[in-house]
Amino acid sequence: MHAVMHMGWVPDDAGGYRGQMAVLVKPNGLFGKAYMAAIAPFRHLFVYPPLMRRIGQTWQADMPQDSPPAA
Repeated sequence: MHAVMHMGWVPDDAGGYRGQMAVLVKPNGLFGKAYMAAIAPFRHLFVYPPLMRRIGQTWQADMPQDSPPAA
């Protein structure tokens, strides 16, 4: 299986920024496809949301309030 994760900050409608994440996965064979289908709910409910919250909290704690994120 091959995977790539991209995380970035994008402008939101309120004039701030929000985290956005994309995970691209290329499973190899039938077992890889079945495995990814089986763990998808777990990843989307229990892995990605806390991961993004934690990254956002760290970002906010380290960032001056009036500064936009670096490009």
